[in-house]
Amino acid sequence: MTGFDEEENQLISRVAWLYFHEELTQGEIGERLGLTRLKVNRLLQAGREAGLIRVVINTAFRDCVALEGELAREFGLTRAIVVPTPERGGQHFYETIGRPAGEYASQQLKDGQRLGVGWGHTMRAAINGLVIRSLRGISVTSLYGGVPRSPVNPFDSTAMFARKLQAEVCNHLPAPMFVSTPEVRETIAAQPFFRTFYKEALDVDMILTAVGDMTAQATNIALGAITTEQRRDLARAGAVGEFFGRFLDADGNVLDHEVNRCSMSPDFAGLCKVPHNILVSGGMAKTPILQAVLRRGYVHVFVTDAATARSLLNP
Repeated sequence: MTGFDEEENQLISRVAWLYFHEELTQGEIGERLGLTRLKVNRLLQAGREAGLIRVVINTAFRDCVALEGELAREFGLTRAIVVPTPERGGQHFYETIGRPAGEYASQQLKDGQRLGVGWGHTMRAAINGLVIRSLRGISVTSLYGGVPRSPVNPFDSTAMFARKLQAEVCNHLPAPMFVSTPEVRETIAAQPFFRTFYKEALDVDMILTAVGDMTAQATNIALGAITTEQRRDLARAGAVGEFFGRFLDADGNVLDHEVNRCSMSPDFAGLCKVPHNILVSGGMAKTPILQAVLRRGYVHVFVTDAATARSLLNP
């Protein structure tokens, strides 16, 4: 027993890896991880005293730290966060990758900033990782419309993010995720409320979101955002998954498909220009869409599990 919880073990592992393996200074490590130089020094000392740091980094997270560096270099990320792949799937998997994503996002937020959020099981788990801080002037904005049936509806998730962060403003997108025709989308988007909403959505300072795969079990498909026939047609057209409410091909391009023209999410190119985009997703089914998104440089920070990281690095 080391006396440290899992979160502390991860942090000590990252600090030790960067210091001893990548040979960064304590100041450089502090800048990368958002810590003071004194905190870095104390973590190194604590790791030595507990026996976590010897000639090798003796923790379960040492491989994860190495994968973080490889992902960052391979995809040009500002930062990658990798956690061990849990033996159990389902909700346990969502919690394993979602919590550190929520923790990271909440620790990066500053007074007066605006957070855009996605939805789904992983995003709901991210709420549980949010760190409660005394921030002022925070706003939370949903980047997705609603779905017909869901235990993880975007409306609920956005409200939960706002409450946990004690946000002063919570902005919902009061429309379906996808409407019936492009003409309906244009009519709704032309209304003054929606014009204002879309403009403000593109002005967020940070986005925390996930991707959707093309399997029948994908959240947006299983919960009725699109039909089974639409999924099949998108797959035939070359879609590898969904990101920011649009279905992309293997090169990360938005497919020229009617479903994409029916999406009520804000402008795709505008969302990709937000200065701090955080993506949290994992699982073998999501590898194709993750490859597409990461290769195109749409995100700055990526949170995932070790097995997914290895599959992305060794396709």
